[in-house]
Amino acid sequence: MKNAIIYINDTEAQVTKAFAKQARIFGTPEYKLWKEYRKDFPEAQMVTKTIKKNASKRTYKNLTYANMERFLKSQDNADQLLKEFKVKKEAAAIQQNPYRAVLAWFLQTFPDYDNYKAFFTGEDIENEEASVNVTLMKSVTPAA
Repeated sequence: MKNAIIYINDTEAQVTKAFAKQARIFGTPEYKLWKEYRKDFPEAQMVTKTIKKNASKRTYKNLTYANMERFLKSQDNADQLLKEFKVKKEAAAIQQNPYRAVLAWFLQTFPDYDNYKAFFTGEDIENEEASVNVTLMKSVTPAA
């Protein structure tokens, strides 16, 4: 395994998660390598390296064609948007990555996408259903 152990100091050695997992299994090459390393540095402990995540990165994890269409149906000009969406999907089908082309159109059409994230998680639908149930219950109860 290439660059499996990186020396930090006499008490710590940086390893990958995969190496740390395999080093705990008797007889594996990683186990033997860690055993050799511990001969030189008996107090050494494995420290797994962590990858920094970009907190400000915009993700489109739940922005599928179905969710885009669902969102478009809730707009005032839904018919026009759905027609345009269908045209964009068909035109993008010949491209190498059709989803990226449709996503680019969607984000250009709705630049405040981040404000719509709650819509895609379904929170709005649950809130709407709850309010509909409350109004139905009020209208069903007999007047005193």
